Amino acid sequence: MSNKKSVIKVGYLLSYDYSYIFTSLEHIYEYADHIVISYDANHKTWAGNEIHIPENVFIDIKKLDTENKIVLYKDAFYIDGMQPMDLETRQRNMMAEKMGAGGWHIQMDGDEYAYDFRMLTQFLRKNKYLLRKPAKTPINFQVNFVTLFKQNNEGYFVIVPFEEKCMLITNTPKYAYARNTNIGRILPLDYYLIHQSWARNEDEISEKINNWGHKNDFDTSEFFDKWKEIDSDNYKNFADFHPLYKTLWKELSFFPSKNINDFISSFSKKHIQKKQYLKLSLTKKIKLYIRSLF
Repeated sequence: MSNKKSVIKVGYLLSYDYSYIFTSLEHIYEYADHIVISYDANHKTWAGNEIHIPENVFIDIKKLDTENKIVLYKDAFYIDGMQPMDLETRQRNMMAEKMGAGGWHIQMDGDEYAYDFRMLTQFLRKNKYLLRKPAKTPINFQVNFVTLFKQNNEGYFVIVPFEEKCMLITNTPKYAYARNTNIGRILPLDYYLIHQSWARNEDEISEKINNWGHKNDFDTSEFFDKWKEIDSDNYKNFADFHPLYKTLWKELSFFPSKNINDFISSFSKKHIQKKQYLKLSLTKKIKLYIRSLF
């Protein structure tokens, strides 16, 4: 498929949590035009630790790519001496270049699940005039994170209300900090993005906090110890507990589920994705349209 004709472009960072990407791809594959999956050629995380992604992962990705939409992109994303978050930002920019100029760029992590992605892509295709001259009409869209914080045998502890924002979509993919571009308008969308995040077993959490972009941003060991304490008896006692922006995570709620697919299915029925709109006045919309023409 020609990159120039791609309107919906999705990029993934593949690393230590590679197993989650299959659930994520299941929800976006049909509606994306072009998908790039990037991973380190030297088997390194942003912290410089060794990571082994089994060959069968790539074989299985190829098997599901029935429409030849997926490009596997490996490069040297780890550089000794650079901070993990700087390396994350660098990889996102390199992946954006690989995805190619033009189109709506959607960068996702493998543990993020965009259910009813069709609703989101319909909105983006409807507003593809903003892709004609993106330098004149720079736009970024935020969505609402549904952050899963812990799992037990009965279900998931989930952060509520869903006020945490995730910068997800841009027509100007020049990233300054993680997925933030610092270019153009930032507009909110009433769209839920499920983030498996901390809902993993202890070994996976340990691997996550020792290798992710936020490795040096707070005392991850202390936070990990608090995470271990959470159970069905005390979860309601956790309030305003985000490690960087305290009041961002107000409290925990419990959602009974057998597994992640069951959670996504039940959550999507309770929280139906809404039809999306460009949240601007008519005057501003007209000005954007005119700018896109000249």
